[in-house]
Amino acid sequence: GHWLFLGLAAPNFAQGLRVGVKAGVPLTAYFDTGVARSPQGGSEYSAATRRYTAGASAEWRWTHDFGFELDALYKRMGYVGIVSTFAGGISSTWALDAKGNSWDFPLLAKCRFGRAVRPYLAAGGVLRYIGPVRARGEYIVEDRIAGTTTHTPIDTSDPSDLRKRLYPGLTAGGGIEFELRGVRLLPELRYTRWTANLQGPRGLLRFNPNQAEVLLGLLF
Repeated sequence: GHWLFLGLAAPNFAQGLRVGVKAGVPLTAYFDTGVARSPQGGSEYSAATRRYTAGASAEWRWTHDFGFELDALYKRMGYVGIVSTFAGGISSTWALDAKGNSWDFPLLAKCRFGRAVRPYLAAGGVLRYIGPVRARGEYIVEDRIAGTTTHTPIDTSDPSDLRKRLYPGLTAGGGIEFELRGVRLLPELRYTRWTANLQGPRGLLRFNPNQAEVLLGLLF
């Protein structure tokens, strides 16, 4: 009976919930963009990647070597889109500058090795949420036959490129864990593969399907 009690108590002794923060630098662009031209018009998208990631992190340790991690990682995103069409002497141009928030919620299983300095591997799934978003711009219609031009301002929180707000993916990483003055530090290299995207493979605006970033976690 005593041995059974000790066997049940050992995992509970190793259990523990720790919370902290996590920040890092993306190594890849947030968006893949492109340009397409034709006699009937064209489309052009461009984006600048904000080189930071920041958020919160929590770990639940089931045993000394195995546990789970849940993060909430924030990125700022934005893009500029210009779409033009020409038919029957009428040209129209849609120009938009969109900016918004992006949150990644990865849930990973983690396995640690060693004693004082502990290498670890982690893998799991991730869900990306886009929003809120604000897009401002202008819709211009030029009638070359009548010689008229109209300008219509655009200000929307629901741009057509971002109607879908949730995107799943797979993520994996590796790093080391060590303790410094009661705080656990976890430098890590993490890779994410997005299994859903804004458009198809030929889309001019989409997430970089292969995302890499360097992260540093602090657990208290």
